[in-house]
Amino acid sequence: MKLSENMKNYIPLPIPLNKPFSELSKKEADEYYNWFLTHIDERTDYLREKVSTSLNISIVCLDFSLESLKLIWKWFLQVAEISKVPKSVLKEIKKSLRGQPQSLVDHMVEQQKEGLSVFTEYVLRDIGMYLAKMFIANYPCLYWTVINNPKSYISVNEPIIMGFIDDDPSYPKPFRPDLEPISLARNPAMNLFDNTQQENDLYDWALKWIQWIPNETV
Repeated sequence: MKLSENMKNYIPLPIPLNKPFSELSKKEADEYYNWFLTHIDERTDYLREKVSTSLNISIVCLDFSLESLKLIWKWFLQVAEISKVPKSVLKEIKKSLRGQPQSLVDHMVEQQKEGLSVFTEYVLRDIGMYLAKMFIANYPCLYWTVINNPKSYISVNEPIIMGFIDDDPSYPKPFRPDLEPISLARNPAMNLFDNTQQENDLYDWALKWIQWIPNETV
């Protein structure tokens, strides 16, 4: 596989897993959880160095504040890459939709023709770690944990942050959402596919979650 210039200039951190999170045993999930947390400082320091050098700003500006996310995302939008999905993968998608109306199959395949590059996914993991450190460092009520069951849980066996409370009166009781930071970083990256990306996208997503932190600790 030919490496892009961005990939050549960015040292990624491969994760020590060779199967989906849903297939991990409790022991494997705990080992990954500990591995992930012990690499946060290392990877966020590396990310800060890359962003500060590229944007020609002081690394002090990347201080894990909410405002610093605008700088992180400004840099991300300069380096993010979209790549073509291999035909073999598209073939598998078609196979999985066998029996469905052809119009639906065509629509689903068209939606999957492009994806984020491997390099971009590595960067988003580091940005997710930066997000996580921002939340944990600034809000004492938030904490790390891992949920092993049920296997159908969307973030099963992944490190997640808890302590948020959505007290929308329409709920019968307060909802306590949990945050998987890599997914939070990836959400605004989806705007790349329809060319609606903005430098405030990551900031805006984080702000939504900050609104769910109990008032007495904000």
